[in-house]
Amino acid sequence: MTRRIAKPVSALFLLLALLLPSAPSAQLAPPPLEPATTGGVAEVDRTLARLSTNKRLLVIGAHPDDEDTSLIALVSRGMGGDAAYLSLSRGEGGQNVIGPELGVGLGLLRSRELLAARAVDGGRQFFARAFDFGYTRSLDETLRLWPKDVLVDDAVRVIRRFRPQVVVSVFPGVPHPNHGQHQAAGVTAYAAFPLAGDPQALPQLTAEGLSPWTPAVLYRSTYFDPNASTITLSTGGIDPLAGKSMFQLAMASRSQHRSQDMGQIQRLGPQQTRVAWVQGGQGKEAKDLFDGIDTRLSSLAATVADAGRRRSAQERLDAAQAAAERARAALNPAHLDAAVPAFLEILKDLQTVQSALAEEDRPVRELIGEKIAIAAAGLAAAANLAVDATTTDPEELTPGAELPVQAALWNDGTHALVGVAVALVPAPEWGSQPFAGEAKDLAPGALGTWDLKPAVPASAPPTIPYFLRKPMQGSLYDWSAATAAERGLPFGPPPLTARFSFTLDSVPVTLEREVVHLHRNQSVGEVRRPLRVVPEVEVAAADGILVWPIQSREPRRLKVTLTSHSKSPLHGRLEAGADTAGITVAPQVFSLAAANEPLDLELVLQSPKELKPGRASLKLAAVLDDGRRFDVAVPVIDYPHIRATPRPVPAEVAVQTADLRLPALKRVGYVRGASDRVPEFLRQVGVPIELLEAEQLQSGDLGRYDAIVIGSRAYETDPALLRANRRLLDYARNGGLVIVQYQQTGYFEGKFAPYPLELSRPPDRVTDETAAVQILDSISPVFNVPNKIGPGDWEGWVQERGLSFAHTWDPAYMPLLSMKDPDTPDLKGGLLVAKTGKGVYVYTGLALFRQLPAGVPGAYRLFANLLALGKAVPKSG
Repeated sequence: MTRRIAKPVSALFLLLALLLPSAPSAQLAPPPLEPATTGGVAEVDRTLARLSTNKRLLVIGAHPDDEDTSLIALVSRGMGGDAAYLSLSRGEGGQNVIGPELGVGLGLLRSRELLAARAVDGGRQFFARAFDFGYTRSLDETLRLWPKDVLVDDAVRVIRRFRPQVVVSVFPGVPHPNHGQHQAAGVTAYAAFPLAGDPQALPQLTAEGLSPWTPAVLYRSTYFDPNASTITLSTGGIDPLAGKSMFQLAMASRSQHRSQDMGQIQRLGPQQTRVAWVQGGQGKEAKDLFDGIDTRLSSLAATVADAGRRRSAQERLDAAQAAAERARAALNPAHLDAAVPAFLEILKDLQTVQSALAEEDRPVRELIGEKIAIAAAGLAAAANLAVDATTTDPEELTPGAELPVQAALWNDGTHALVGVAVALVPAPEWGSQPFAGEAKDLAPGALGTWDLKPAVPASAPPTIPYFLRKPMQGSLYDWSAATAAERGLPFGPPPLTARFSFTLDSVPVTLEREVVHLHRNQSVGEVRRPLRVVPEVEVAAADGILVWPIQSREPRRLKVTLTSHSKSPLHGRLEAGADTAGITVAPQVFSLAAANEPLDLELVLQSPKELKPGRASLKLAAVLDDGRRFDVAVPVIDYPHIRATPRPVPAEVAVQTADLRLPALKRVGYVRGASDRVPEFLRQVGVPIELLEAEQLQSGDLGRYDAIVIGSRAYETDPALLRANRRLLDYARNGGLVIVQYQQTGYFEGKFAPYPLELSRPPDRVTDETAAVQILDSISPVFNVPNKIGPGDWEGWVQERGLSFAHTWDPAYMPLLSMKDPDTPDLKGGLLVAKTGKGVYVYTGLALFRQLPAGVPGAYRLFANLLALGKAVPKSG
C-alpha cells in the first residue's frame, strides 16, 4: 500500500530536508544530556505534524523488546501521531550480554533501553507493576504471581491516561503455547480494552481523575501468524528529515536493546508490519489502523461533558489544526521564522480551550496541555530560542547543601520576549516550593542568564526510582509511595527542572529544561550528567551474599566501602549486627577526609564454636560521631547508550553456611561469560580461580589448570574463546577437565564440543525451579565425590532449573539428570559428561549462573563435584 504521511511536503522543502543531518530522535527539544539547541527544522516540522492530527496508538506487551517498533515508528514518525508502548514488566528475569546486572538492576537497564528506543522511534513508554520472575510456560503460574486484577488495573490506568483510539496487543488474548507472561499480556490487553470505558469499573482510577475512555478498536500483532492479518501496513516509506525508512528507524530503535543481543540491520527497500482485527472499529474490512476514526485535532474534545464547551473547544481546535497544516505546507528551512505567527495562533487557541474546561474534563485538559507543550517547543525552534540549565557542582547532591545553577535563554530570533522568568521546580519528594529568579525582558539577539542557588532540603531522600521506594510485594512493585502522576511512568521527574515563562507578542509561553551537571572533558568536549541526591555516606558491601563452608574454621573477611559526599571530614564507626547465627564482627572506627574518595574497610567475621548449615543476615551501618546512621549505597547503572540510573542497595549481607567440601585444587581457569559472577562466588568458597584472558587462551600453558570452566554464553561474548577452542579441546584430550555452562545457538551450530550436540528450537529448558530432579546414574562421582548429592540439594533453587539443554547428543555423552516442567516430556540434556582422550568434557544447561550468586548450597556442592572430575594434567602447548 502507499505510504501514509501526515501532510504533503513541498518539493523545495523535501530537497532541503534530505540534505540536512539525520535527526537523532523525534522527541520534543534536545535531550537534557545533549547540548542545548533549538531543534531546528526537524523540531518545527514534527511539532506541526503533531498539531495537525490526533492519532493515538497504544501497544501492549509483556517485556522490553516485545514491542512492534515498526508500528510505533509508523504512527509517530510517519503519521505525526502519538504512539506508546505499555510493557507489563521491566524484563528483570532476562539475561545480560553487556554487563553484570541481573534482577532489579537489569530491569533498570532495560527500562532505560526502552526509553532509548522510544527516543529513536518517537514513541512514549509506560509500565505496569509486574516484576519479571523468569520464563514460564504457564499462564496460571503467571497470574498467581501477577494477579490479573492488578495487571488490568495498570493497563486501564494507562489507557485512561494516554487515551488511545487504537490498541494493539502484541499477543493473542487466549492461552497459547508460548511464554506464560506473553499469554498474560494478551489476556490483560483484551480484558482492559472494554473496561477502560466502563464508568462502573475501577472506581479507584476515577477517584484519581482518570475518567473512563473507550478506545475505538483493538488489534493484535500477527508477527507469528501473518496469514491471520487483516491489515498490512507499509513501513518502507522514507522520513525526509531522518533520511531513513520507518523500518530502518524501527530497527535502530530495536538495536537499543543491547543487553538482550538485539542489534538489527537497517535494510533498504519495501517492508511491512501486520495486525489482525479483534474488536471494534470498522471490523475486518478496515484497511488502515485509523479507518473510521475521527483523528482531527478537535476529537480531543469529544468527551467534554458540557455541550457548549465541547462545541467551542472543537471550533478552536479545528482552527489550530488548520493553522498547523498551512504552516507545514509553507515551511521553508531557510526561513523558519515565518512559522512563528502560526505557532502563536495555535498556542492562543489551545490555551483558550484549556482554560475553559472544567475539573470534570481533567483528562482532556491534560491532553490539551500536551499539545500546548508541543506548540511551545515548535515555537521556540521557529523563533530561534534555546534554553539551558546547568551546574558545575558534582552530580551528587547532599541534603542541606546549596547548589549553584545557571539558567540561560538565548533569543537569537527577531521577536522580543517580555517578562522572562525562571523557576527551578523540585521533584515531589523534596516537598519544597520552586526556586524563582527575577523576570527580565530579552531583546532579539540577547542572551539572558540567571544565577540561582537553590538548597536541597535537609529531608530530601536519595534519588531512586519511584517503584523502588518500598520493598516489592511478591512479584509486584509497590507503588504506594508514588504519586498518582508517577504511577505507570518509566521513572519519576528529575531532582530539578528549570521552567522558563515569558510572553511573545502577548502570548504566554512556557519551556522546560532539566537541570544537569556540566563539565568539559578535554578528549570529548561537553559532558552532561543527571543530578541525583545521595546519602551523606554510602555504605557498600563487596558481596551481597557470603557463602561459608561449615568445614572452615578460618575467619571470613568482608570488604566494605564507605564513600563520603560531605564537604567536611566525617568520623564514626562501621557496625555490623542483627541475626548472625553466632557470628561475631568487631566494629571499625573510620575517618572520611574528602568527598567522593572511597574508603575500603575489612570486617573480620569470627565463627562460633560450631557452624551449622543455614542462612543469617549481617546488617551494616556507618554511625557518625553525632549519632546519624547510614545503611545504604546508591550505585549508578551507566552505559553509553542509556541515561545513568541510580539503584538503592541496602548495606546488608546474607551469610549462607553450607556443608560444602571441595576437591584438592591448585588452580582453576575460568572464561567469564555474560552477566557472569560465578568466578567470584567460587573464589569466595575457596576455589583457586584464575580468569583466562585472550593471551592465556590463545598461547598460554593450559596444562597448568586442574580444570577450565566456561561461563554462560561465553561463546557469544568472548571472541578469543572461539579462536582458542581447538586448544581447549586438546587440553581436555590430554587429560584436562572442561566444564561448559549453558550456551546458545552459536555454540551448538559452531560444533565447538568434542562430539555432536544439538539444540532444539525453541531450546529445551525447565522453567520450574522446584521441578523434581531424577539422578540417572547414582554411582557417578558427580553425585558422590566429595559431596553426597541428595534431594535437599535441589531445594531453594531460584527462577529456573536450567536452559539451553542439549536436545540430542552423541553416544559419547552420558546424561546424568532428568527433569521436566509440568505437562512436558522428560528432559535429559541438562548435564552431559563425556570422556575425550585422557580427559573429561562436561556440558550443563543448569542455571548455575543464577544459583551461585543466590547462595544455593546444592548448586555449590554440585559444582564442587564437577570440579572433582579432573585429575593431574600433563603439560600441553
